[in-house]
Amino acid sequence: MAKRITLVDLNNFSYYPTISMGLVARYIRDAGFDLEFISPLSNGIKYREREKVETKFDYYKTRLIFSQRKSVRWAIELAQKLPYIRERFMNKSRLSNFVIERLDPNTDLLLISTYTENFSICEKVVKEATRQGIPVIVGGPAFNLQSHVDQFLSIDGVEFVVGSEIDDYLGKLLHDYFQGEDIYKYPGVYSREKSAVSNAYIFKHLEQLPVPDYHDFPWDKYPNRIIPYMTGRGCSWGKCNFCSDVVLVNGRSYRSQSSQKVLADLKALSEQVNTNIFAFTDLKMNSNVEVWNSVIDGLPQIVDDPIWFCSVHVDNRKRNGLDGATLMKAKKAGLTRISFGLETASQRLLDDMQKGTTVARLDQFVNDVHAAGISLRATMFIGYRDEKASDLKQTLEFLEKNAHCFERIKLCRFQMYDQTPIIDELTAEERKQVYARQINHLYRSRAYLKYKKGIIKVVHQINSKKLNEDARAFDGVM
Repeated sequence: MAKRITLVDLNNFSYYPTISMGLVARYIRDAGFDLEFISPLSNGIKYREREKVETKFDYYKTRLIFSQRKSVRWAIELAQKLPYIRERFMNKSRLSNFVIERLDPNTDLLLISTYTENFSICEKVVKEATRQGIPVIVGGPAFNLQSHVDQFLSIDGVEFVVGSEIDDYLGKLLHDYFQGEDIYKYPGVYSREKSAVSNAYIFKHLEQLPVPDYHDFPWDKYPNRIIPYMTGRGCSWGKCNFCSDVVLVNGRSYRSQSSQKVLADLKALSEQVNTNIFAFTDLKMNSNVEVWNSVIDGLPQIVDDPIWFCSVHVDNRKRNGLDGATLMKAKKAGLTRISFGLETASQRLLDDMQKGTTVARLDQFVNDVHAAGISLRATMFIGYRDEKASDLKQTLEFLEKNAHCFERIKLCRFQMYDQTPIIDELTAEERKQVYARQINHLYRSRAYLKYKKGIIKVVHQINSKKLNEDARAFDGVM
């Protein structure tokens, strides 16, 4: 009798299935195991809204979040630590209760895919699984960092934590596990007793990836039937000193699938899910310009009236696929929304971040996107190291000039994450200023505060607009 594996996906912040879970489901079934899949959305637990039409309340809330007053910063940090607020905001109690209610006592192994923010959920679920005698293995992209591994191994009942790309060996690992064989021979396997010597493993053979299995997801619960797909892993630029994506498990180094395989997969997925809507989850889809162009040329040939979304990197390559003519062509091929990292419009800071672009190039890009009729989303932040009033002034002027080009901007306080290059670049003085991953700029100049307030105001005006009709399938999608 085949072993029964329950796979839990704790990702409840997406408007579409988790691509990694589609692949893991495929690997488990192909290895001959019975699979039970638990997704929070299958019980009507609503996805967390990312970006909505902002109100005046949102504007003043943003002002509060970006306040530099010590008393306000202290109150915010305290509130984030209070269990009630944290649990309430994340729907954590409801999530853990739902998973526990769905646990089948006949499960031979519980696999939990998670991010570190779901630690409290894992604690509760693992406690119940242990009570029922169900062994647990936890995995996810953040577990190539030892501190994260140790945190989850501290949960009684977690046998192993796996932090690696498991595409080439998950089925074999599971068979060895049930037969009592050594599974430390596989990359990224950790336990209290023993850890993998090194997790330098990178899965390079993307041509071998199967078509993800999305049958288990609650399609009737999503606002739209959006297929997630990734043409390549990592980022071909990969030099931005603040980027945490390229240090996580599957973001290290850039690898791409061929144009032929990408189009064949997209056709198969469209037929599997019966939809024409795609979200390309590549860190930067124009990393491989050949594949980027092949999707633009080929997708309308294999799917009727495709609609798609992607993120790109605006760099200074001569051929990066983001010229005006190509964007016009992409729009005709169904590209309705595009996202990019603006970060700042200060050339000095862009250079320090190693973004590999210029303000002039960014200006050209946002206007070309607008001219093509594509909905534009951007991310940016305030609070980068050594940020001055003059830097904010340049960013404000850029936003005021080009506000008509944007439909959404995600504005954040700058944060630094483990393993990112900027951590090692900080000066001794800057290290003294770091608190909660943020450099506490205490520039009290009127000019600095004036320009910061101006940026927040312009961003709010942009985010108060309704998305154009074509892009509404991707409202809230990153």
